[in-house]
Amino acid sequence: MKHILFICLLFFCIACEENKSVDPTLMPEATATGTNTFGCLVDGWVSVSGRWGVPVAEFTQLEDSTGMTISAQIGFDSYLRFSIPNPKQGETLPYTNVSFDNQKIGDGKVHITRMSDGIFSGTFEGDRITEGRFDLKYKE
Repeated sequence: MKHILFICLLFFCIACEENKSVDPTLMPEATATGTNTFGCLVDGWVSVSGRWGVPVAEFTQLEDSTGMTISAQIGFDSYLRFSIPNPKQGETLPYTNVSFDNQKIGDGKVHITRMSDGIFSGTFEGDRITEGRFDLKYKE
């Protein structure tokens, strides 16, 4: 019986496809080349994406405005999401609708360093978030 349990445990450990190239204790570098990285400190704790999936930047076009929504899985069942109304390269703007672990948290500010050629990059900070950075690819 112990052998069967050991074999099942070994099988489940091998079957997991986890991206071990992303160290969840290190922040990604602040780049603007479309490397699909996302990281920040939430309450002083490192929160990075990449190990559990690729972060997503979704561009939206409305009649009178545009927007960008960023969603990053930063844990097994943990996400950080926020929206940026009317984003423009080189500007510091508010970000809104922030949720972390399915809880609303306070808004903040984002500085967009690049928004061209399908690349959306910048830095951000807010209520419980500091040292935030993202470098994502998107489609208009």
